[in-house]
Amino acid sequence: MRRALILVTLALPSLAHADAAVTVTLTPDGQALAQQAGISESDLAMRIKARVDDAYDTANVNKFLRSFGDATSFAQRGLGVDYMSLPGSFMIGIGAQVGVSSADEISVDQRPTSGGAAVNASIMLGWNLKDQGAPRWTLFANGFYENGNTDQLKGNIATGGFHIQYKLVEPQVDEGVGAAIVRWGGLDLTTGVEFTRWSFGANNTITQEFNVDGISEPLSLASTGRFDLSSTAGTIPIELTTGLRIALLVSLYAGVGFDITGGKSTVDGDLTGTLTTPDKTNIGTVHITETGSNTSSPGTFRGLAGVQVNLWKLKVYTQANVSQIPAASLGFGVRLVL
Repeated sequence: MRRALILVTLALPSLAHADAAVTVTLTPDGQALAQQAGISESDLAMRIKARVDDAYDTANVNKFLRSFGDATSFAQRGLGVDYMSLPGSFMIGIGAQVGVSSADEISVDQRPTSGGAAVNASIMLGWNLKDQGAPRWTLFANGFYENGNTDQLKGNIATGGFHIQYKLVEPQVDEGVGAAIVRWGGLDLTTGVEFTRWSFGANNTITQEFNVDGISEPLSLASTGRFDLSSTAGTIPIELTTGLRIALLVSLYAGVGFDITGGKSTVDGDLTGTLTTPDKTNIGTVHITETGSNTSSPGTFRGLAGVQVNLWKLKVYTQANVSQIPAASLGFGVRLVL
């Protein structure tokens, strides 16, 4: 009996320079499995291909590349700035943040193209120019480099940023009982530049397990070869923020922002995998090719909000950003304000 072969090539718009193909070839055991399930060999191959398409986003290369770029850039947003501490001179802090873009992009477990989520960390330094005769101005610098290994991919993450914050309206004078209970923090305008670089590659064998319609047992796919995924982005954020300090202990802040981003995400993959049943029966091979590039979202509005606990000079905070992309991030960290 001839092996069943199905080849489907997906050509995406030239603007995104994306192309993907999945080839499923059934072995005689795979053909027998199709016969036992009461479906044709080509139908089984097509169903397997559909699940591989889901795992590698081969039908949506443009979409997952944009989501990957947006998420990696958005995971940096707000990590390098303090919105509420009113420093007198220096501050130092460390924070971490997870960014999510297009939640449907991360709905499948064990997928190497989890373009919708990114985790970032950063060390931040701040310097208020009060001693230089410009107390309304505060400068911030932040950056971090880390290995970014996942279960399926290995790589590294490099981020950096520089921000300038100007106090458009100075805060309420910290005098009297009223100010001790609730104090307005003024109105800040913040801008700067942020850079992110994420680079990942195949970490030995990439494995997935998935259920196929009509087959009672889950199938496992173990693939080897090349799978490189990267994103580079530069962003200019423009933010307007304000906040309240309550009973000296807790500060609440919120604001709006607009992000101007230039960047590109790329994927280059050529994988060959063996498809097996739970008893290790080889039912076929899968060949996956995927190449493409796409830009990040160029300009987006967002809102931000946070809560900060003030333990004298030590500040513990958590904050969230929500963008129209859609994208969201949740971060937390500590700062020492001098």
